[in-house]
Amino acid sequence: MYGSIELGGTKIRCAIFDENGKIIKEIRIKTEDPNKNFEKISDFFKTEKIKSIGVGAFGPIDLDKDSKSYGYILSTPKKLWRNFDLVGTLKNNLDIPIKLTTDVGASGIGEFFLGAAKNKKSSLYLTIGTGIGGSFIVDGKIVEGFSHPEMGHIEISREIDDNFKSVCDYHNSCFEGLCSGPAIEKRAGSKGEELDIDDPAFLITARYIAKALYTYTAILRPHIIIIGGGVANKEGMIEKIREEFDKIKGEYLILPSSEEYIVFPDLGNEAGLIGGYILAKEEYEKGDF
Repeated sequence: MYGSIELGGTKIRCAIFDENGKIIKEIRIKTEDPNKNFEKISDFFKTEKIKSIGVGAFGPIDLDKDSKSYGYILSTPKKLWRNFDLVGTLKNNLDIPIKLTTDVGASGIGEFFLGAAKNKKSSLYLTIGTGIGGSFIVDGKIVEGFSHPEMGHIEISREIDDNFKSVCDYHNSCFEGLCSGPAIEKRAGSKGEELDIDDPAFLITARYIAKALYTYTAILRPHIIIIGGGVANKEGMIEKIREEFDKIKGEYLILPSSEEYIVFPDLGNEAGLIGGYILAKEEYEKGDF
C-alpha cells in the first residue's frame, strides 16, 4: 500500500491506496500548527503497512536534494509553516521513502497518467483560483530547474487603459496579481460567483489568462493545457479564454483547436491525491533508499 498527502493552505487530505490505485482509507485535517498536523498525519499512516508516501504541498518549498533545506517549506505567508522541515518530520515519524513536489506538481502528474493528458507526451497543468500555480510534465516527469516553477508570477502585458492595482504583494503585473480570484473580486467589488460571466472583470481576466497561456505555449510547446480552479471553473469562462487565446496566437503557431488544447482536468479534486500515489509508487520502485 502507498500513502498520499495533499497539503493545502486551508486543509490537508491524506489517503492510503492499494497496489491498484484504489483509495482504501482517507482523512481530512484543517491546516493549522504543522507539528500538531503531522502528529495526526503520522498516526493515520501508521494504521496500515505502507511502502512509501507521495506529497504535494503548497509552497514555496525547497526541492533541491543537495540543499541543506531540502524538503522545507520556505517563505510562505502561513507564518507557522515558514521553514518547517516537512520531509524530515515525516521521515522521523514514519521512516519510509518520501517523494515531495508542489501541490500543482502532484495534480499535474495525476492528470498526465490517468486524466486529461493521458497518452500525451507533455502537458501543462494550471490552477487558477485563490492563487495561481502550474507544473509542466514531459514523459511523466515534472520539469524543474534549481527549484519548482512559479508560473503564477510571470509578467502579463497590461491593456493600455488598465490601472488596476495588483493583489500580489511582490509584483505589479504578474499573472496571479491580475487574474486570481481575489483580483477579480477587487476589480469588480464582488465575489466571482456573484458576477455575470460578461462582467468586465471577467472579460479582461480571460484576455490576461490567454496571454499567459500563449506565453507558456510559445516557450514550452505542451501537447495540452489543463486548467482548473475556481476562476477557470466559472461557467462560460473557459470559452472566453479559448476565444481570446485564438485571437492572440493568430496563424503563427500550428496547434490543435483551442477546444482540444485548453481543457478542464478529468480527475477534478482527486488529481492531487492520485498524483501523490503515483509518485509514491515510483519512488518505492526506484529502490534508491
